[in-house]
Amino acid sequence: MARNPVCIGCGKPTGPRARLNTLPDGRACPTCSARILDSLPALLPAPVEELDLEEWQDGEPSESKEDDFLEGA
Repeated sequence: MARNPVCIGCGKPTGPRARLNTLPDGRACPTCSARILDSLPALLPAPVEELDLEEWQDGEPSESKEDDFLEGA
């Protein structure tokens, strides 16, 4: 006999579709919130390349990187 899955945070059924359950005090269940956010598609179509922090100085790219970009490197 199969049982419907329940949230480990609030103990309420998760349902076949995304469902945001509430805790007894009326707040949204943080576990249900995390589950729903994890199920949503990514906002960006592909992974974004991480910035090399050494090439940035005081919030601005270093001059050598700017020169390379301007020269089409």
